[in-house]
Amino acid sequence: MRINGKQTDRRVVRTKKEILNALTTLLEQKTIDEITVKEITDLAGINRGTFYLHYVDKYDLMEKSINQLILEMREIGTEIITLAVNNNGVGSVREEIEEGLIALFDYIKEHHRFIKSLTGENGNYSFHIKFNELLKDNFVDRFSSMSLEIPAVYVVSAISYAIQGTVQTWLHEGMKDSPAQMAKISYEILSRYLNGFMK
Repeated sequence: MRINGKQTDRRVVRTKKEILNALTTLLEQKTIDEITVKEITDLAGINRGTFYLHYVDKYDLMEKSINQLILEMREIGTEIITLAVNNNGVGSVREEIEEGLIALFDYIKEHHRFIKSLTGENGNYSFHIKFNELLKDNFVDRFSSMSLEIPAVYVVSAISYAIQGTVQTWLHEGMKDSPAQMAKISYEILSRYLNGFMK
């Protein structure tokens, strides 16, 4: 039977999801250096040939998975930061920003096992570096247009690590607070940062 493009795409998406789930499970037990491709493929229920159709090796899998995660988080985060910058702060657009933050925490909750594995003891520190560099690359110029007491690059780095710390604490505390509650907490952190940095 001939398989059309959509069916093929769904199969690829499903295969990649199974590979990522396998990687996540293994990262919950050991570091990427200790994991083998065979362990990943066995756990995912695929053969090595299928794995190598999509990834060069386990490090390529890790890199692409982190990049995809950050890209999708960036799309949500861009809306939040743009609202704050365009309104010279967060006070006048609280509802819209909290809606964006809820979307962000919903996304994090959906992918919590992988994100937690990246920020845990077996995690890959490149996630933190990539996340920080992403914010600096995309938002320093935007924050530079605001009246800030200190250089924008430091403001963005401070916000980046505050967000990462908030997310990491939420994940490792078992996500007891809802995404809506976390949105309110994050809003307060973001607003205090920006209000404190502005002249």
